[in-house]
Amino acid sequence: MPSAEIVKEEVSQRRGQTVDDIIGRVRNAILAGRIVPGQRLVANDLVEQLGVSRGSIREALQRLSAEGLVDITPNRGAMVRRLSREQVRDLFQIRINLEGLGARLAAEHIHEADHRKQFLAVWNEVKPDGSERAWSLFMQQNRLYHRTIVSIGGNKQLTQLIDNLQLPIVMFQVGQSMQPENSARSHHDHILIAEAILAGDAQGAQTAMENHLKGSADWILQLPNTAFGLSP
Repeated sequence: MPSAEIVKEEVSQRRGQTVDDIIGRVRNAILAGRIVPGQRLVANDLVEQLGVSRGSIREALQRLSAEGLVDITPNRGAMVRRLSREQVRDLFQIRINLEGLGARLAAEHIHEADHRKQFLAVWNEVKPDGSERAWSLFMQQNRLYHRTIVSIGGNKQLTQLIDNLQLPIVMFQVGQSMQPENSARSHHDHILIAEAILAGDAQGAQTAMENHLKGSADWILQLPNTAFGLSP
C-alpha cells in the first residue's frame, strides 16, 4: 500500500476511535442521568468539553440519533430523546414480553455454572433494606438488577434487543414523578421475582416480572402530559 494511503487509513482509524469515544461518553452520561431527556446537546460545548473536532461531534450525534438516544431537528440541533406517551406505551408492551422471557430463562439456568452466586451477589447489593434511596441510586441498582437477570438467562440476542430499547431514558424522563408508593411496589415486586428465580420457578419468575412491568407501565402512563414529549 502506498505510504499516503497508509497515512490516510491511520487517520481514518483514529477518527473512528475518537467518534466511538464520544459516543461512549455521551451515552454513559445519558444512561447515568447526567444528561437528561429534552436537554440540548450543543456542538460547540461538546467540542470544548471533549477536546475533539466539530466533525467528530457531528458524526457521533448522527450515530446516537440512529441508536434512538438523540433527536436531531433541523435548525434546532440535537437533544436527548424525550419519548411521547405513545412511544412509552409501545416500549413497555415490548419490554413486558422480552423481560418476562428473560426472567423465565434466568430461573431455568439459575442452577448452572456460577449463576446463583452471581445473582445473589447483585441481589444482596440491591435488595430493599427499609431505607429510602436517592433516585440516582435507585436507577443504578434497578438497571443492574434487571440486566443481571437477562444476562443469567444466557440469550445474548435477547440481551441486545432489550439494550436497544434504551429503557433508562424512559425512567429518567419520568423519575421525578415517582412517588414513595411506586418505589415500595417496585421493591416488593423485585423480591417476588428474586424468590422465583432462586427457586428455579420459571413460570413464577416470568409471571412476577410481567406483573412488575405492567404495574410500572400503569403508573407511568397515568402521568400528566408534561411528563412526555410530543408525538412524532
